[in-house]
Amino acid sequence: MPDPDVPADHVAQLGRGIAVELRGFVRAAGRRRALPITAYVGVPGSVRTALPHDPAHDRVLRTDLVERVVDGLPERAVDRRSACAWVTRPGELGLDTRDLEWWAVSRDGFARHGLELPAFFVVTRYGWHEAFSGMSRHWLRVRPRR
Repeated sequence: MPDPDVPADHVAQLGRGIAVELRGFVRAAGRRRALPITAYVGVPGSVRTALPHDPAHDRVLRTDLVERVVDGLPERAVDRRSACAWVTRPGELGLDTRDLEWWAVSRDGFARHGLELPAFFVVTRYGWHEAFSGMSRHWLRVRPRR
């Protein structure tokens, strides 16, 4: 369900930062197939904090972690809605249960600051998918920048 308060061009702008994140993800992955699931909160392609996916962490703890990351973001990033959340993981592009869990806690963590989460991306080696708008970008082969 697209968020009418977040224009598609804003999602596309965040998507450019996510493309930078995607290239970094592919560079770090190398030839490995089994990569850890990691959630990020911050500004794509810039300042961000990684939150490893630990199945032992419950929803409340994850929401607290997201809230604390938002606490530490530069005020201008939050004011301009440049900050968002994303998950990098192996597998096919699309939402799975783990992604939905991180999407929910990210919305809650931003909401604790009276903010709406402007975008939530799932990033795999094949591209990215934004959950609110449904926008996606797919690649057969991502070439990391040198």
